[in-house]
Amino acid sequence: MKRVALYFGSFNPLHYGHLAVAEYVITNCNTDRFEMVLSPHNPFKEKGILEDPYQRLKRLKKEIREFNRTLKAKAEASNTKFKKVYINDIEFHLKEPLYTYNTMNELKKLHPNNEYTIVVGADSFAAMPRWYLGEEILKNYHVIVYPRKGYRVKTLCRKYKATYLENAPLNNISSTEIRSRR
Repeated sequence: MKRVALYFGSFNPLHYGHLAVAEYVITNCNTDRFEMVLSPHNPFKEKGILEDPYQRLKRLKKEIREFNRTLKAKAEASNTKFKKVYINDIEFHLKEPLYTYNTMNELKKLHPNNEYTIVVGADSFAAMPRWYLGEEILKNYHVIVYPRKGYRVKTLCRKYKATYLENAPLNNISSTEIRSRR
């Protein structure tokens, strides 16, 4: 059974905070594979604020190729096993609205031998019980929670048996903030 960590997002744009999460999970959590699941349209976001999904996918592929080169160089320098980041575009092939619950069901159907973990920031984790069938997601999948400033979710993590990355560095940046600077 392959342990696959899934990091969902619009990545509009991808920024160092996303990459820091990916690198931390790859190097500190027990996973065999790390996939960034690009969502063409997050149901919580207005389509107007999102760049064209195919442009985001193209840019994400390019940026992750470069990031993987960096990860490989770090692994070689520290004599550790190189784990790369993969891009998963499954949501480009699903009907809208794109709900994580539906995506997870489709992934389990396609790869029944994989054990999936969902990686989220504390802000998203705090909202998960309100997602479409969010309670079902929390009951059926392991969740790794990356800390975000201003979100205290340890009690919620205990309730759902989620892993809170206590020692992960805090990156106080968001795609919304980056877009507002443009």
